[in-house]
Amino acid sequence: MKALERQTAVLQALGRIEGFGADISLLKTRLEAVPLWLPAAGLVRQCDEVLRMLGRISVRLERNVVVTVIGPSGSGKSTLVNALAGGAELSPAGRQRPTTGRLIVLGSGGPDVADLVRDLGEGAVEVRPVSGRDFPAGLCLIDTPDTDSTSFRRHIPALERVIAQSDMLVCVFDAENPKRLDHADFLAPFVQRFDGQSLVAVLNKCDRLDARELETQILPDFRQFIQSAWRGAVDQALCISARSHVREPGWDAAALPRHAVDQFEALRRLVLGAAPQGGLLVDRRVENARQLHAFVAGEVGREIGADRPAWEAARRTIAAAEAEAAAAAVAALGSSGRQTSSSMGLAVYQRLCQRWIGPVGWMLAVWTRLIILGSGISSFLRPGRWFGAGSPRGSEGAGKLLAPEQLEAAQRSYRIAWLQRWPEAADLLVRGRFDPAVRGCDMAAAERVAEELSERWSRAVDREIERVSARLGGAALQVLLNAPAVGILGYVGWVTVNTFFGGDYLGGDYFLHAFWVIAIALLLSFFVLQVLIRAAASAGRITARAFQRLPQELEARERPDAAAGDAVRPQLEALLQLAAAVRA
Repeated sequence: MKALERQTAVLQALGRIEGFGADISLLKTRLEAVPLWLPAAGLVRQCDEVLRMLGRISVRLERNVVVTVIGPSGSGKSTLVNALAGGAELSPAGRQRPTTGRLIVLGSGGPDVADLVRDLGEGAVEVRPVSGRDFPAGLCLIDTPDTDSTSFRRHIPALERVIAQSDMLVCVFDAENPKRLDHADFLAPFVQRFDGQSLVAVLNKCDRLDARELETQILPDFRQFIQSAWRGAVDQALCISARSHVREPGWDAAALPRHAVDQFEALRRLVLGAAPQGGLLVDRRVENARQLHAFVAGEVGREIGADRPAWEAARRTIAAAEAEAAAAAVAALGSSGRQTSSSMGLAVYQRLCQRWIGPVGWMLAVWTRLIILGSGISSFLRPGRWFGAGSPRGSEGAGKLLAPEQLEAAQRSYRIAWLQRWPEAADLLVRGRFDPAVRGCDMAAAERVAEELSERWSRAVDREIERVSARLGGAALQVLLNAPAVGILGYVGWVTVNTFFGGDYLGGDYFLHAFWVIAIALLLSFFVLQVLIRAAASAGRITARAFQRLPQELEARERPDAAAGDAVRPQLEALLQLAAAVRA
């Protein structure tokens, strides 16, 4: 039953660790999408390293727990390892520096230790068996080379590998020189990966100091120092005398312990208690995985938080620059002259044909066909100078009426206005640690502004035509203009049918006169409709209203990435979205 419960706990832990890995993988993907932000490359590397560490935790989930002791030269690190292992000198300790030149693994042996040695590199590891009932079978205790020895640079890869394999990190400091900033700075990137009881700061050789001074000044100052250096990563700092707990301490007569203040037993319980006991080991490793996840998220959040104000200011500046450039382009478009075309009127007639019914609607359809025929003949005999002029395409191309010089003037005004504001936006982006290459504005993208203006202009014209057509095709107006012809036609039909059944027959003159009356009524109604169309839907009026609508069309458009270059704007928006996600 216990085996089944443990297996269930392992599967649950694997699921949680996999979830942490999925979050970090997603974060890495989002960071890879913003290469112009300079810190992104370093954060991607951190994500890669943490993903590798999470993979190691998953693989080692049921293996021996690894406790690593690390410290500078002379801090008593090897002495502490020997004391924790039972007091015998298993790891070399003495005055010769460095006393430890390789990774010393103390354990009871077995396949887990062999796997650990292989992962750490057999050439950099020495295994020393520990016997005794006080040393747990599922524990590997590792002594490391000094973090400040002459061979320190050569030992860095081994130290990084062993920290990555560790479940618990014991950081040793010399009580006679506790504020070793070089040692604290070296460990700062690593301690963020451990959580709660998995990280312990140890102040060794406390027996050499005055007890009162130790408790009132040295230990509080050390805790404050280490909290500041490691940004609050460590929860506990213990004051010990490791030499007091080895079998042959070899005290000098003039250097005996000055007091009995010693928290070694508390440290020993933490280290030896980390060995597998039910679900404790699984929980500890899951907590370390959670801490790795929190560490990466914290690093990303810290970097993003530093630059987010500059990004938001850059986005506002870019938006203002786009609005000013678009306004300048529209102004240049209007001042360069508004071209009109019969295709606007044709578009109105075509849309009215779709709305109108009755005799006036039929006449409107015939009239529209005649206009299309005339436009086609005119276009064949004398091609129009303006794009779309005289074209029988109707509403499909009704708005594409801009001359090349109009587009060129709009494009030139847009470019000038944009170039005037871009340096300010670029400065803000560089302040937000974007690549300084963004200062060179990509105006090749701005060349597409003419195409966008033409498209927006076409849409503004089409919407104005649709609005006018809806007004002129209203039900009330249709009833009003169709009523005379329909009424006369109905009256003539009623008289004809009534006379026929009365045995009387109407002469041809009656029907001729009736036809002309109906035709006149229809022509008058159609004339009134033509007057209304000319008044409300003339090409000049549609053009004027379309120019009034054009700024709204430009404001309502989706944010183009052409304005700020093809790369800068999407990456800026992606970073701001990532900032919001990290804050949430």
